[in-house]
Amino acid sequence: MDLKEIIIKRRSIRKFKDQPVNLDTLTEISKYALLAPSGMNSKPVDLVVVTEKEKIEQIMNSRKSAFSFLKTSPACIVVTSYQSSSTWISDASIVATYVQLLTVEYGLGSCWGHVLERYQESASVEETIKNILSIPNNYRVLCVIGIGYPDEIKSEHTLDEVNRTKLHYNNW
Repeated sequence: MDLKEIIIKRRSIRKFKDQPVNLDTLTEISKYALLAPSGMNSKPVDLVVVTEKEKIEQIMNSRKSAFSFLKTSPACIVVTSYQSSSTWISDASIVATYVQLLTVEYGLGSCWGHVLERYQESASVEETIKNILSIPNNYRVLCVIGIGYPDEIKSEHTLDEVNRTKLHYNNW
């Protein structure tokens, strides 16, 4: 599958089959995602691969409505970054995007859930997840990505969806 085909096929999947994802597959996805570019090639991003159902449920409960896709997700990857990097948000976003594109390559689906600056009942979702996963204090959490075998069918994207008024050449 080429990159353009992966982009066309990638959709946010919120319902997954009751089928585990092989840890080797999750490790491969993670290794390739960590090859993503970063500011000054600093590579500040760390990934936490979570397959324990109890921890996934705890993460889901940290932001119940927005993370409902984790209810059926057999795995998730939490995208973190060393906070002293001036480009950590951009760097972590690129890695997270790579994760989502790579899931398609492996026949999986994914859904991105925002963590940064999100709260549930005045509790920081980021701090809750850091506590659940023992993430060091000098790291930030950008997002959680649910991963699994899709149990819903979504149509592929088409280039007809592109709003051409959003394309500008040489000037706005």
